[in-house]
Amino acid sequence: MRRYESVWVVNGDLPDEEVKATIDKFTKIIASHGGKLVSLAEWGRRKLAYKIQGTLRGYYVIADFAGQPATVKELERNYRIDDRIIRYLTVKKADRVDLAALEAEAAAKAQAPAPLAAPAEEAPVEADTGEIQAESMTAEPAEPGPEAAEEKEA
Repeated sequence: MRRYESVWVVNGDLPDEEVKATIDKFTKIIASHGGKLVSLAEWGRRKLAYKIQGTLRGYYVIADFAGQPATVKELERNYRIDDRIIRYLTVKKADRVDLAALEAEAAAKAQAPAPLAAPAEEAPVEADTGEIQAESMTAEPAEPGPEAAEEKEA
C-alpha cells in the first residue's frame, strides 16, 4: 500500500447536505477499494482565486489515506464524472506504508483534542489606518531639548 493525500473542491453554491453527501461518497470509495482513511479535514467554504465553472466559492476537503494505485484511479475517475466537484488533486506521500503504524497514528489523532476548525465564512479584516492616537500627539517631552534653549534666546 501507498500513502496518498487527496484534495477536492466541491461547488460552494451547493447546500450543506449535498456537500456532506459528496464527502461520504468519496470516503466510501476509498474504503470500498481497500483503502484506509487516516484523516479527513474539511476546510469549509472559501473564496476562489478566480471563477471556476461559474462559481466564486468552493468547499475544500482533504483526505489522507493509504491505498493501492487502483484506489486512486477509481477516486479520480469519480472526481471527473461528478458535476459537484470543480477541482481535485491527489499526491503520493509515501511508497510504502506500515499498516500497524498507520492505525496507531489514526488512533492517536482520534484521541487528541480536536483543533479549532477554520471559520465557515471569511471574517472581514480591518486594515491598519496608520492613525496616531491623540494622546501621543499632545504629550510633552520630559526635558526640553537643545532646540528649546535656542528658541528662548532668540
